[in-house]
Amino acid sequence: MHAMNKRRLAFAGAVALVLFFVIIGVVRQHKHPLPGPPVAMFSKHNGVVTVVDDLPLLRQLNVAPVTEREVSHGLEVPGTVQAEPNRVINMSVPVGGRVLQADIHPGQIVHRGETLAILASGDFDQAYADLTKARAQTAYEDRVVKRAQNVLNVGGNAAKDLEAAKNDAAQAQAELQRAEHRLEALNARPDLAARGEVPLVSPVDGVVSVVNIAQGENITDTTAVQLVLFDLAEVQVEAAVPESNMSDVKLGHTMRIRFDAYPDRGCAGPIFSLEPNLRADTRRMIARVACSNPDMALRPNMFANATIDVSQPPMIMVPKTALLMNNDKLTVFVEIAPRQFRRRLVDVSYDEGESVRVLSGLKAGERVVTRGAILLNDDDND
Repeated sequence: MHAMNKRRLAFAGAVALVLFFVIIGVVRQHKHPLPGPPVAMFSKHNGVVTVVDDLPLLRQLNVAPVTEREVSHGLEVPGTVQAEPNRVINMSVPVGGRVLQADIHPGQIVHRGETLAILASGDFDQAYADLTKARAQTAYEDRVVKRAQNVLNVGGNAAKDLEAAKNDAAQAQAELQRAEHRLEALNARPDLAARGEVPLVSPVDGVVSVVNIAQGENITDTTAVQLVLFDLAEVQVEAAVPESNMSDVKLGHTMRIRFDAYPDRGCAGPIFSLEPNLRADTRRMIARVACSNPDMALRPNMFANATIDVSQPPMIMVPKTALLMNNDKLTVFVEIAPRQFRRRLVDVSYDEGESVRVLSGLKAGERVVTRGAILLNDDDND
């Protein structure tokens, strides 16, 4: 009997505890009722999306008019580095003779005034002898003029004798200048001239490209090219423009260059030359731009990638953020009235930075959602 009373008391306590929690729940629900169904931020009817006024959605939408702009298109074409024609030096020897020294090789960097080869030449001996004779003759004729002047002053001879002496002195001076200019043309050096040796001197800072001269060789043809030097302080890039694009490329258009060998290096400048003829094997026109190359790292025939800024007619431009995908097609939301938008298909062209060109689907002045359009992009496909 006593055990039965205990069970009754335990059951009554459990029922009381359950009732307590039920009462607490009812009170809390009364103070904090459950939220109702969400308020619709926009409605849709016949393809028109209407945004409810005074809701956060409206503040998240940015609507802007469509603009029409002229934007240069980057035409990408292959190119190669070439030495500038007026910086390619074909060197021949000034006089015939035997090569005493020629310690040079292709690819060697040389500097202005550096001796590239030394020749022993009978012609140079003759030029040096002519200079010595001209100096002696000039000194002699100057003394004759002074003597004739002194004799004339004391009445010992006629004025014509002084004039004849001055004429001979002038001729001697002219011969001296000719002999000096001859040695200057031979790049005569005092330490070599006395031995009848003539140096072959580099006229520029550059790189040796071709060597046709060798020590011990006897050179008789002074017109033959013995050395070819490239002055690479500035090079030019030749871009090959396809025939179909040649009418778009003009002198002065900006060309930007990147180099396969140096990905972090580039140059840019105006096109200064367009070849009048197409290359017969490629049907391409060559456009040229100059590139500074102070370290001579850019070498002839190096590959390059050229991008030419080609002007295009004004076109409709919209930000990329305005574009939405719908059934694998690009669309935008066009504002047709305040807070009302309609989805429209657009056809776009290549990227232009943060914007794209619209080929069809929009007109200048129409207003589109440029930010937040994804918030209007529901699953309804109509």
